[in-house]
Amino acid sequence: MLKFLSDIFAPIGKTVPEPAWLKQKKRGSSPSPFIQQTATSLPLDFYPIFENSKRNVQIQQEENVRGKILDSFLKPSHGDLRSFSNLHLEILEKDPIFYGHLSRWYQETGSIRDHHELFASHLLASPFTEHREHGMALFQFLRPYQAARSVRYTKEALHYPTRMLKKAVQFYLKRREKNPLWFDECVIRDQHSLKYLYTTLHIRASARAEATLFQESPPLDSRVQALKELARSADDPDKQARIIAQKRIHFTTAVGAVQQITPGILYALLSVMTPQQVINHLKFFEKRGGLQNPDIKNLISEKLKDGLREARVADFKSLVALKKIRADEEISENLLRLTHERIRNRGRIQTPTALFVDKSGSMSECIDLGKQLAALCSTITDSEFYVYAFDTQAYEIKSSGKEFAEWDKAFRLIKPCGGTSIGSPFRHLTNQEIEQIILISDGEENTPPYFRIMLEKYEKLHQKEVRVLFIKVNKTAMNSPLELQMEGKNFTVISFNGDYYNLPNVIPLLIKGDHHDLVWEILKTPLYTKADLENLPAGFNEETYEIL
Repeated sequence: MLKFLSDIFAPIGKTVPEPAWLKQKKRGSSPSPFIQQTATSLPLDFYPIFENSKRNVQIQQEENVRGKILDSFLKPSHGDLRSFSNLHLEILEKDPIFYGHLSRWYQETGSIRDHHELFASHLLASPFTEHREHGMALFQFLRPYQAARSVRYTKEALHYPTRMLKKAVQFYLKRREKNPLWFDECVIRDQHSLKYLYTTLHIRASARAEATLFQESPPLDSRVQALKELARSADDPDKQARIIAQKRIHFTTAVGAVQQITPGILYALLSVMTPQQVINHLKFFEKRGGLQNPDIKNLISEKLKDGLREARVADFKSLVALKKIRADEEISENLLRLTHERIRNRGRIQTPTALFVDKSGSMSECIDLGKQLAALCSTITDSEFYVYAFDTQAYEIKSSGKEFAEWDKAFRLIKPCGGTSIGSPFRHLTNQEIEQIILISDGEENTPPYFRIMLEKYEKLHQKEVRVLFIKVNKTAMNSPLELQMEGKNFTVISFNGDYYNLPNVIPLLIKGDHHDLVWEILKTPLYTKADLENLPAGFNEETYEIL
């Protein structure tokens, strides 16, 4: 890390020629507030970020922004990269060392894809050589649609399409061109994004890529040609089923070419799907009678079992899917098992933990969320774990097991009603040792005992600070009374908007106990270098045609 610091700050005071692209910049475009043209020109014109980075590293003002970006990993943006862009640029400005290591850590552990795209964009436009080399490697892990969004964001929001960005895209495209099966799969899934990558940065396509993408004359033996044959066979479902199964045409692409959904078509579609795709589209099969067909149902069960070994299955999507369908016992059991086995692989909670669930009037969302988090935490804890629901009184909830079904049963008598006394569960914890609390509520406290008063009494009694993770279910952005009262305490606020897919991102915070432990783990994660580009993991499975 000392070498990294010296490498970053060594060039200060040197004059760097103005990038050529600035002279050719279109009229009317305005740079990001953090990327403004300055009298002293640094690489990529990041002079304000460069100077602030040096100062902030020395005076240690980056802690607050570290916490903010870690908390942001629990909030969805649904494809709106600009909703998080200012936060990314702020931490790049204030703590560039942490930002680089954080991007690699998140690439390996994070589940919100928008952050992957933002990391790649900002690092490729960073003034630091280490960042740009690292960002070039990170870019190679993006899907075509993500790569296209990253490039579009860099051009339209940052107004900074750098030479390193073009090199990253060239490497990305040429790597896929070298493997015709991989390239064809990318075309089948998202030809529009591929076309954008070639055209927007003026990258020359290979002869085969040119014929496939731009001349619409793919090789006769290619899978892109098979897709054309699939579309022409709309009046022959049996033939379409054979093409889908034999050429392994991606589900979302194949279903658009099918006019008549038969059991044979359903089975063929299912046979080429990944476990995650099966989970995502269970409702599709339910609507078309697939869950009542023994052969299709058995294949679904096999796919769900395969999900235990599939690295890219989202931990909570199976629970969300289960809530949307009327699954029989076998499918329900496989979905639940899949969720809990994957959560167990994320690590273990070593800290005594309590979960407080608000059951006051209109808090049914808190109760539903409480079931999910109770199941999640009890599955991975090696320490004491206590669960309480509260209105003006607190009620301890105990489960006969760690699976979601047992917690769902344990919560069956908990109904929303009454006032709100968030401090009431502390009455049950006087003789218990806890170090962190997960609080699910809207924070509208209206009845004593109040949370802060009881928390301070508990901390004084046990001579230790208790960390509080507040999951706020209120839709408003305004601070709740609880948030205003908790100033100065070890108190983290996470706004929950109903997106259960992000819940597993709470786990690193619970496992590490606080931001300091998590930050240390992040800083130990190495950056990619040029050498890593030659040793990237496989991005395509030639047996299943699956993009990895």
